Amino acid sequence: RLVVSASALMALKCLLRTARSLLLALLGLSLSLGIHTIPLVRAELPTTTETPALVQVGKNHYDAGQFTEAIQILQQAAQEYAEVGNTLQQAQVLSLLSLTYQKLGQWQAAEQAIQTSLSLLDTVSQANPRVRAQVFNAQGRLQLATGNAEAALATWKQAETFYQQAGDLVGAIGSQINQTEAMQSLGLYRRTEQLYQQLEQALFALEDSPVKIAGLQNFGTILRQGGDLEKSKDILSQSLALTQALALPQQESQTLLSLANTERTLAQRATVFEESSAEPYTQAALSHYQQAAMTATLPLTRIQAQLNQLSLVIETESLSPDQELLSSISAGLSTLPASRASVYAYVNFAESLLQMPELMVQGKRMNDIAAILKIAIQQAEGLADQRAISYSLGTLGKLYEKNQDWTNAKTVTEKALLIAQQMNAADIAYQWQWQMGRLLQAQSQERTQNLPVNPDAIAYYHEAVKTLNNLRGDLVALNPEIQFSFRETVEPVYRQFVDLLLGSPTPSKDNLIQARNIMEALQLAELDNFFRDACATPEAVNIDNVDPQAAIVYPIILPNHLDIILKLPGQDNLRHYAHQGISENQVDQAVEQLRQDLTKRSTSISEIKQDAAQLYDWLIRPFEADLDPANSDNPTVKTLVFVLDGSLRNIPPSTLYDGEKYLIERYSVALTPGLQLLEPKPLSRENFRGLIAGTTNAPSFEQEGFSTLDNVADELAGIQQQITLNQILENQDFIQENIRNQINTASFNLIHIATHGKFSSNPQQTFLLDWSGRINVKDLDSLLRTNEPNRTSAIELLVLSACETATGDKRAALGLAGIAVRAGARSTLATLWQVNDASTAEFMRRFYQQLKEPQLSKAEALRQTQIAFLTEYPDDPDKDYLRPYHWASFILIGNWL
Repeated sequence: RLVVSASALMALKCLLRTARSLLLALLGLSLSLGIHTIPLVRAELPTTTETPALVQVGKNHYDAGQFTEAIQILQQAAQEYAEVGNTLQQAQVLSLLSLTYQKLGQWQAAEQAIQTSLSLLDTVSQANPRVRAQVFNAQGRLQLATGNAEAALATWKQAETFYQQAGDLVGAIGSQINQTEAMQSLGLYRRTEQLYQQLEQALFALEDSPVKIAGLQNFGTILRQGGDLEKSKDILSQSLALTQALALPQQESQTLLSLANTERTLAQRATVFEESSAEPYTQAALSHYQQAAMTATLPLTRIQAQLNQLSLVIETESLSPDQELLSSISAGLSTLPASRASVYAYVNFAESLLQMPELMVQGKRMNDIAAILKIAIQQAEGLADQRAISYSLGTLGKLYEKNQDWTNAKTVTEKALLIAQQMNAADIAYQWQWQMGRLLQAQSQERTQNLPVNPDAIAYYHEAVKTLNNLRGDLVALNPEIQFSFRETVEPVYRQFVDLLLGSPTPSKDNLIQARNIMEALQLAELDNFFRDACATPEAVNIDNVDPQAAIVYPIILPNHLDIILKLPGQDNLRHYAHQGISENQVDQAVEQLRQDLTKRSTSISEIKQDAAQLYDWLIRPFEADLDPANSDNPTVKTLVFVLDGSLRNIPPSTLYDGEKYLIERYSVALTPGLQLLEPKPLSRENFRGLIAGTTNAPSFEQEGFSTLDNVADELAGIQQQITLNQILENQDFIQENIRNQINTASFNLIHIATHGKFSSNPQQTFLLDWSGRINVKDLDSLLRTNEPNRTSAIELLVLSACETATGDKRAALGLAGIAVRAGARSTLATLWQVNDASTAEFMRRFYQQLKEPQLSKAEALRQTQIAFLTEYPDDPDKDYLRPYHWASFILIGNWL
């Protein structure tokens, strides 16, 4: 019988996670960016009979986005090939037919076409390897689009092999580019990076030609969608130089458009993570969009560039669109033939106009936008393109919503939603479910001020959240740009729903249960968005079965109030309190003030207590009676577990001050991103074995601008004394390869890493440092998890003793939660800010002494250590360990048992 540990199973689930295809994003989900790409799957067809001419007509329709017409023509061509007994070409046309069905989301028809194509190839004794490769490429696209990324990866490897047999280097490169999509969907970032390097070498080995330009442009686009923005910019810049050297204006305009999209994404990243100014990227994107429009020889490329320029100008509030640009877009749209691309162009234009409030004053402008969308609907219906119809109708509903025309808004939104549901397009269905919820609630509030919540609105919000939860990490695969628009396009669905559930002065128990579940789902969605995949595997956990003496605290930051839900021991034993009039900005300011107090050794303890008392009053004070052990009716609570929200994650709850004592003096304290991620097993001290690693002054410290850690050697030596079975990797031995080798050759319950690290809301800036360089957060799962799936031991505790959250990033602790999840350890002990490493060495020595006590949980071992710092050291300027600066930075995430 194969025995699989929970952490190994989590890793396995992560690797086998299915994702929906990037295909849908390329089909136009990202309306705001209007990304233009060159098809990766090439359909090379013979030209010696009349039938191939018919196929070319079908392919022309396909390339123009006229998929219904393409299907009709290709079906006819496949039939004619069958009648003349040309099996090979029939199979080839069926593969292109499958691709066309995929564009329309007709997955069953696409599967049938590809299976028929494969069956026909099996009857041909010596099938052309190029044809086989093309069929496999189409099959891989279908597998990725329907959620089987692992099969797609294997299929595209086969396609690459057949292209190589045919001597088609360009086809082989195209298959490799496809493989990177599948690898990204599977979370295989290290392998993706290696393949990127091979692709880059192969592409630059090609002779300068339009084919090379197309390959570089596709590669640059994939790099952007994978999050490697700097590399994307570099590759696209080289592609642009090649188009100019070869004097190919249309390819130049397409490359400029792709390069502008990358610059724009760089600007979004700079804005979201507040790491640099977005202005240079924005200006570069605007310049490239303008150049793309000027050099374009195809009307569609010109319109796409102008639409992207318009939406970026509107997005950049300091700029305003000129009338000449608006007129040019209007005139250009009227010249486009009906296609999916033209439909999305109309919708894109309408979306931009909707964002221009100065144009909404006049009713005539509303009518103009409605007319634009009705053209889009008419064209989409003529094309029988259900996805495009849904988008157009849903956007029209958004227009009516903005004009408070609730009746028409509901009518068209319901139609859009029904179409999306019929074609199983969950990625757009949630948008219209959310829109219906907003519409119903707004209409109710307009009619009856005393009815705070519309039950039908609740139902639609519930379905929207359910749809998002089912999508999970696939949403990023469907729309890579959503990583930077998450707070505008996904997070509000959860928060608005919770706001409705808690809208009553006395919310029902069912509403409280649902609200806490939604906040946990939001935490998972944030982690999915952080990683661009869904490796966190949620499992339902009954906290009363885990720890009957633990209470869970859920602070929920809403636009105009701060709500707290407290889960006490006992079945559905919930309490709720709402602080009306406290805004997110007020919470952020209070958190930032306390954090500044805690991280400066010069701050007086009285100041710290004063600012910590404010947050205690918000989070704990309303429930003092419920938590008071003196009240015999109350359950005994020894541990408070916080599921923190927003900026609250950047402070340690242990420092909250009630006027007499810190919270840690009354309770053990732990954090978790959600109970669903909790592996409910207590710490096992049998056969406890530790991998202890760290460095005092690695070359990587200087490279990253970090100071030396002079007391790391003392820290590691102290831990060795407490953990009898241990393996140490120090200084030059502390490298990723050695860590991996140790984990794969021995069972470790504990991993302790004493090195610099940084937690950020940007995964690219979330890392640990080994001797030579960064250990990226995305690589932690492959580094810390064993390659042997039948090993039953798990990492009980990961300790990171010299890390810090990024200064000025109010969501930086998201990176800390990300590391905790990615590492696969049941518990993670880490620091929110870098502590004096002398006190850290002493803190760790004491912590491991406490951890050895069998009657203490991990949370209680941490508490006892913090209490010791509070009580056993005098207020000595040279050794002021009683200050929260030294002991409060350490927080326990995950399993506290």
